[in-house]
Amino acid sequence: MDAARSELLAEAMEEIHTRALRYVQEPADDGWHDLIRALTRAHGDSATYDLLHAIEIHVLTSRPR
Repeated sequence: MDAARSELLAEAMEEIHTRALRYVQEPADDGWHDLIRALTRAHGDSATYDLLHAIEIHVLTSRPR
């Protein structure tokens, strides 16, 4: 059971990596939505929201003033 779960998690993380790389290379709405769907499938709505919120805070606070 744990081996199967680990394999599913590894596949989900690989999909997230692929979608993120594709979005970074070719930013577009479709790529963004694919990335969000991959994150949501792997981590759920709440964790995905928390991650995106943390990224937003990081971007806003790390900009030179």
